Order: sequence, then structure tokens, then C-alpha cells
Amino acid sequence: MHVGVGYSLHPNSREAARKAARLAISRSGPPAITFLFTTEGYNQEEVLETVTAETGTSKLVGASGAGIITPEGIKRHGVEVVTLAGEGITARTTLVEMLHGRADETGRKLAERLLSEPTPEQGTVFVFPDGLAGNIARMLRGVYDVLGSQFTYAGGGTGDNMRFFRTYQMTETGVTSGAVAAALVAGCSFATGISHGWEPFGSPLLITKVKGKIVFEIDEQPAFQVYSSRLGGITSEEFPDCAVRYPLGIPDSTGKFIIRDPLKLGADDSIEFSTEVPCRTVAYLMRYTSPESLSRAAREATVQAGKSVNFPQFALIFNCVSRCLLMGEHATRELEAIRNITGGVPMAGLLTFGEVGSYSSGPPLFHNKTLLIVLGGSK
Repeated sequence: MHVGVGYSLHPNSREAARKAARLAISRSGPPAITFLFTTEGYNQEEVLETVTAETGTSKLVGASGAGIITPEGIKRHGVEVVTLAGEGITARTTLVEMLHGRADETGRKLAERLLSEPTPEQGTVFVFPDGLAGNIARMLRGVYDVLGSQFTYAGGGTGDNMRFFRTYQMTETGVTSGAVAAALVAGCSFATGISHGWEPFGSPLLITKVKGKIVFEIDEQPAFQVYSSRLGGITSEEFPDCAVRYPLGIPDSTGKFIIRDPLKLGADDSIEFSTEVPCRTVAYLMRYTSPESLSRAAREATVQAGKSVNFPQFALIFNCVSRCLLMGEHATRELEAIRNITGGVPMAGLLTFGEVGSYSSGPPLFHNKTLLIVLGGSK
């Protein structure tokens, strides 16, 4: 397998795309699959058109984010291209509209489009849903219901520059919003690791009234009143800062926590989250202790992925933008922790609005405030 990573910070859409694509291809040769990561401020159609002109017949899957992750660090504005080439590497892509109120159907439709004859026995499904859409977790369940456990799942929610207005998903066929882009890649080995570094505290909470992403009641009391009380009586003005540091954590069957990120308050003391929170579920308040706790999580995720790839040749990183914002000037510590384990392998990735991955071989889950790493190598 041959890997190419190229990126450009040039402000012109076509120039940035051309530089990034040519640099990646110069290192990999003609690719079988291309990953395209972009940020806001570019004409996304021009970026895609320019990249595909360089990559030729390669399949492509792409996403916008709040920043790109490069070998030289996190860049809040840029275009990045990752190309994979090698004998036996195959890829299929699809771009499916997120059907309102029919998330399961969206997932099943996406999976069925990826299944064409002959279907590989193993592979990795990269999924990039609109990070502003609803019921992404249910959409992923629909994907899993069709594809099953023989595939590895990875990806992240597409994002923007924190305006929460519009995000982009793309394949070689075009660019859109309000959709999910996906690729099934076979013929090479991928392994994932996922971790967040948040710690639970206090007694458990019961989510008792929910509609979509809005939690109205916790322990049968107005949600913000309970949240505020657990944090010593914070005011609504203090909520934005506390919400970044104190998300909810929902324990899964393995005892690990799936993070849910509070976004804003409603006039009725409800709390809107970035992702749905199931009703009647048990949750805990989680806390951020230090930059080291998040860096340690990055190390744990990398070690976890490394157990299944003996000789990794590159790393894809999907990291929640809120982690970067919270760590501030210490945000590079996570990449340093990954680099200390993987050595000099090329790395690339995206600051995401939610992350797609699983702690075990079960169905893919949708996470918040989490780091996912994908290590790739020859099969």
C-alpha cells in the first residue's frame, strides 16, 4: 500500500485543492480511494472538481469540518487530501440524503448502495453524516442492520466554523448538505481506537422527559434546575462555560461512557444537546480535569488501535472540535501523544461535530467530545 497526504492553506479554492491533491498523489501514485477534508471559506464545488481532476478515476469520500489535522498540527482553515493506492485495494462510495424522521431508513439505504457484487467479506466503512442532523445514532444502527459485524466502522459528523449553520458531505459524484457520505474500503487493514478522557462524578441521573435533542426533565425535575444544582447552583449565564466542561455520560454495556454534549438552554429550563439522549436512560455528569486527561485518552486510543495493526503506515484522526477549544494552546498535546506512539507515519484528519466508532466489535455509535483514530496498513 502507498499513502499520500497533502494539504494547503491557500485561500483560493482551486489553488488549495490542486496543491493538496498533487502533493498527495506524488507520494502515493494513482489512488484507489481519496479522502478529502475541507473547512469553511472555500467554494466546496470548486474544491471537489479540482481534486477529482487530479485523482482521475479514484473513488472519493469527503467532509467539511471545523479544522483539518495535519502532520504539522491543527489548521482551522485549509484543504487536505489523503490518497491510498495499491494492488487489491477497492472502494465503493455513496451519498445519501438524511431523510427527515426516517433515520433508520437512511442508514439502510446507504448500506444497500454500498453492497454491490461481489461484496467483500471484510472492510472498513467510513461514514460522514451531517453533524447538524438529527438521529445520527439511529442512522448508524440502520447501516449496521444491513452490513453487520464483519465490517469496521469509523468517521465523524461534518462541521463548520462553529456557526452551526451548514456543513458539507461529498463523494466523487458531487457535494451536498443535509446528507451522509460513505465509503466501503477493502483490500487493506484498518484498526480503530476511541477514547474521551472525561470522568464521571456524583450519583446517577435518570432522563425522564425528552423530545429529540431536547431534555426537558431529569429525575422528573426541570433539566437545568437539576444540572445547576449538581454544579453548585450555576446561573444561566454560567451555563455556556460549564456545558463545555460538564457534559453527560451514558454508560454502555461494557461500562464505558458515551458522551452527550449540552448546547443551549430553553426558556422552560430544558437543555438542548448536540445529539439525542434516550428517555429513561441513566446518565452521569462528566468532568474535564486537565489537558493531560485528554492527552492520555489520545494515547489510549492509539494503543488500542495499534494492537490490531502490526506495521501502521498512516493515521486518520477524527477529533471533536470542543476538545480543541477546551484545551486551547495545549491542543497539540493530543497529536504529540499520538505521534510518540506511531512514530513518523503520516497523519491527517478532521475536527468533527461528533465521532463514529465503537468500543468493541458491536454496532457503531455516535459520540461527542471524543477522539477516534484509525490506523491503516497493508493487509
